[in-house]
Amino acid sequence: MSYIFREHIKQSLAVIAFLITLTACTSESYDAGDGPNSYLTADLVLLHTSQDKSVHSALLDDGTTLQFSNPFAQDWLTRPDSVYRALLYYDKTVAASDAAASNPTATSIVRARSVRPVSVLRPVEAEDMETLRTDPVGFESLWLSKNKSYINLSLLLKSGKTEADDAMHALGIVSHGTTTDADRRRTLHLTLYHDQGGVPAYYTVQQYVSIPTQLLEEADTVELTLNTYNGKKVVKVVVSNL
Repeated sequence: MSYIFREHIKQSLAVIAFLITLTACTSESYDAGDGPNSYLTADLVLLHTSQDKSVHSALLDDGTTLQFSNPFAQDWLTRPDSVYRALLYYDKTVAASDAAASNPTATSIVRARSVRPVSVLRPVEAEDMETLRTDPVGFESLWLSKNKSYINLSLLLKSGKTEADDAMHALGIVSHGTTTDADRRRTLHLTLYHDQGGVPAYYTVQQYVSIPTQLLEEADTVELTLNTYNGKKVVKVVVSNL
């Protein structure tokens, strides 16, 4: 696969592989009742690696801890005792769901089904950029995590196989500073950096990215400008003084 992110923009990007799968997580048809995919759930999580770089638990953005009945390791989990942002598919039982509903910080025993890395983008000041690349992307959604630790983006990128070893996407976040309105509310202005990097545009792949809010300037609102396949788009999220 040529769809790989690289460190770029003064090392502001995480390096991730296109898709890492533990087990199959798709179904050929709809499963009703208590079928194998009845309790399949997907969440953005923080994975914590142990000393042998395996993962035994995950932390959801609402404070819930997931304990895996099937601890796992992945090639992209390269450091022991470290935290990684990831998209996790997992099975949970009705009992686990009821327990989490009554106590959001409870520990649930789940089975991991699939996991892939999520890029964590760190803002770079606009004046530090030599070239601001804004190759088009598809935009699905933007939201603030429940614990307000991340602003998350769901993007649709065009990808394809190529023989070129150096063909790869690069994503980043560029900061243009803040403005203050008449009511003294501050807005932080960001632009999505995207370099198609020579990757062919044969098909569409969904990609999640997260921006740590602790790295953003104090603001009431974050405004992100993207160049989409349908033209320029500006999206906002209220953060109320990060």
